[in-house]
Amino acid sequence: MATEMQIAANRANAKRSTGPKTAAGKQRSSGNAFRHGLSGPLPADALTTAAIEGIARAVVAGADFAPEEAIAFATSQLELRRIREVRKDLLMDLAPRELRRLAALDRYERVALTKSRWARRSLAKPAHNQVQAT
Repeated sequence: MATEMQIAANRANAKRSTGPKTAAGKQRSSGNAFRHGLSGPLPADALTTAAIEGIARAVVAGADFAPEEAIAFATSQLELRRIREVRKDLLMDLAPRELRRLAALDRYERVALTKSRWARRSLAKPAHNQVQAT
């Protein structure tokens, strides 16, 4: 059980760590996840859609893969390409403050690589073992 001193310390810490209080602080922190645009999905433009469809067609060609799996794989590949392009741009203009942004890119890349790995595993399964949605 916590002592009175620990409870008081916990309350004091909680008062200092509850996020921004002012409207300006809240506005600034609301944009943190969108600094480089990697936290959202790929843009739904014609070029991206065509690229996804092209990769998916190449994956499915001559194989017995479900289209949804091929699309998931293609999307993960485009996400990786987008992350690597941002990394390349950051490395070209490397400044000390950019090191934190590079660390964040690693996190996004790990997520995209995980999606890619799952999509590849799904593609590697025989199609006859997959349950079809009705």
